[in-house]
Amino acid sequence: MKNLPYGIFIFTLFFAPLAFGTVEQWSLVTLEITTATACAIFFFTVWFYKQQTVRVVGLLPLVLLPALMVVQIIPLPPDIVKIISPATHAIYSPVLAVQDVKSWIPISVNCRETLHELLRVSSYALLYVLTIQLFAAPERLKNTANIVILLAAAIAFLAIIQAMTSPQKIYWFRQGPSNAHPFGPWINPNQFAGYMEMMCPLAFALYLFYRPRVKSQETMREKIVSFFSEPGVHQHLYLGLAAVLMALSVFVSLCRGGILSLVAAGALFLFLYNLKFPKRGRMALLVLFGCIAGAVSWFGWDIIVAEFNTSFDTSGRLTDGRLTLWSDVLLIIKAFPIFGTGFGSFVSVYPLYKTIDDNLIYDHAHNDYLELLSDGGVIGFGLAAWFVLAVLVHGWKMIRERRDQYAILLGIGSISGIAAVLFHAVTDFNMHNGAVGFYFFFLCGVLIVSVNCRFSYSSPGSLLKNQSPGRNLGFALTALLILVITFGVQGGAFLAGYHYNEIRDIYVNKQLSEGKIEKIVASMQSALTTDPLEGMYAYKLGSVLWLKGEKDAAFRQHVAAGMKKPLDGVFLQQIGLLLAMSDEEQGKELIATGYQRALNKDVLIFNYVEWLLLKKHRQEALEVLRLHLGKQLVNIGKWMPLLNGYEFSHEEIVRIVPVSVEAWLNMAKYCERYRSIKEAEMFYDGALDHILTDGPVTPDWFMTVISFYQRQGEKAKLLGVIRQAVEVLPNYAPFHTLLGDYYQSVGIIYRAKEEYERALVVDPTNGDARSKLRRMGYADSY
Repeated sequence: MKNLPYGIFIFTLFFAPLAFGTVEQWSLVTLEITTATACAIFFFTVWFYKQQTVRVVGLLPLVLLPALMVVQIIPLPPDIVKIISPATHAIYSPVLAVQDVKSWIPISVNCRETLHELLRVSSYALLYVLTIQLFAAPERLKNTANIVILLAAAIAFLAIIQAMTSPQKIYWFRQGPSNAHPFGPWINPNQFAGYMEMMCPLAFALYLFYRPRVKSQETMREKIVSFFSEPGVHQHLYLGLAAVLMALSVFVSLCRGGILSLVAAGALFLFLYNLKFPKRGRMALLVLFGCIAGAVSWFGWDIIVAEFNTSFDTSGRLTDGRLTLWSDVLLIIKAFPIFGTGFGSFVSVYPLYKTIDDNLIYDHAHNDYLELLSDGGVIGFGLAAWFVLAVLVHGWKMIRERRDQYAILLGIGSISGIAAVLFHAVTDFNMHNGAVGFYFFFLCGVLIVSVNCRFSYSSPGSLLKNQSPGRNLGFALTALLILVITFGVQGGAFLAGYHYNEIRDIYVNKQLSEGKIEKIVASMQSALTTDPLEGMYAYKLGSVLWLKGEKDAAFRQHVAAGMKKPLDGVFLQQIGLLLAMSDEEQGKELIATGYQRALNKDVLIFNYVEWLLLKKHRQEALEVLRLHLGKQLVNIGKWMPLLNGYEFSHEEIVRIVPVSVEAWLNMAKYCERYRSIKEAEMFYDGALDHILTDGPVTPDWFMTVISFYQRQGEKAKLLGVIRQAVEVLPNYAPFHTLLGDYYQSVGIIYRAKEEYERALVVDPTNGDARSKLRRMGYADSY
């Protein structure tokens, strides 16, 4: 029983990175349950046997941070929330306004995600506490340090081989999402780099510790013999190879933030090492860094330089989209300064403040500091900073006081690894990855326990003070409580998901049989019982109840869905549509609010516009369409049934079609097929008018219009378009060939010959122009 917690702990160290980086819910739940189980068993055991445990550095902020999340989840009277977080109250206000009896509301705008973040962070806290307790024994710490370095080196080697042989599949068999770039076990190379940059300084540290001592007065031959005769030389070489593999894998991953963070961590390691051991081990470090540089050179520096160059335009200005994202996040922080929006709620709240002109969903801020301020406010940021600073300050203080070389080097390696993630947090969201967050707290624990361990004394142990036996029972009960809550929450979520998957593909409509309707009702009621904070289940249940004619119950369920997720545009829009039957103005306001808050506005814009048209708000519908479409209109076909159904005139369509060649060409194609040739011609001509003002011109734009006039047999128009194409793109040979074809068709042979010759000047390999010249009788020349 005494070794069981350690065995479970080692399992989690292997599981976290190997389970695809712990990015999926099943792997994160496994990590949470195993960590809480190991912690509960350990503390119940030491309490039962009345054993001593050591004091935990930074415990107070570590307890207060999850406590803040609990405060964010607890419902409060709306008037109190309005005082302490006015922006939160404003988010809930549209749903509160339709309630007869005002519900209490939480500070978090997405309680379900905040609860899941609470469980994740609590498991990290337990891991940190358990690390300090388990590794108070020096030998166990040494063995574990070797294990995690070996594991990281093996993963680095696997990642490099995988990148060369199967870059799109993890472990050569699992295909990642279409927008992912797998590297090693992770689907995101940034998170892989985050893990490696933490582990690499540990390998640096132990590489130096096991460095063979060679006397300077010996001959070169004697030095070589002495070097390979030292007892720890095999560990020195193995750790050096591990460090090279880890560093090399970061460079091969092409993660710019990871490369910069690793370099910064290496510089910090050198600085701290030089402060403690001036003029010692420099040659060993030079050899190590030389090997890393040589290994990277073998793969090629040019591709790495090219990756960094993608961040700049031709004039040398920074073009990274993160800058706009960060400026948006600052607006969130300004609106929610004290308590934040609730941990885990960034994906929900960001659409309200988004200025980036795309339809993508942003899960994170790509800056852990800004996201921490956004989610937790000044209080959450302060508590997290308090904990990290407490760990780092204590670690460096003990390093300065200690003389034990192993303790000092492992401490410096741990500080450098922690710093690497803190550097990387400026540009990415590694702390939200399950494995990286797990190892960050593990490394914090390693720092505290290593700088307080007596490794070379006759009485090994820890310099940390013992804590009172009563705390052991407190830790045990806390771990047990977190374990029970994790089982309840995560198990309930999995069970609810199972019930929802049974009916998710059933389209709710009047043709459904009574049996299927009852099945949906029963499944959603079961899902709400096991996962009451998920709004989708209430929304689905409300839709079915409305179909059954239970309108009051249906409306209550839709309102409940809106209260669970007040930033879900679909839920708000549905409430607005139902409300508009009795109060059009209030319903219209809710529909508009739902559209504004939608993660993917394409999901809601169609219903919103159709509702405006049904209510005879035609001009407003046109304006909404114009503002929404902007320059995004490429597939006009999905909108044409609506526009045709409500008899939109040509002038109205022109008003909403964005000033974009692609948009006008797609509109022209649709008109040619479904409306009229005359209207299609107007859009084709309009596309030509926008060509010079719509970014880099592509030949396909002209070819589309040319093909249209060829089909219509309008030679005069065709000649004008081809001439414009030649004028705009004089170095595109096929346009000269087309112009030659035209002249040949109307009998102007000398002009046809000139254009074919120009085509060959532009592109000497153009076989089409050459063969046409030969058919015209110029075979000797061509």
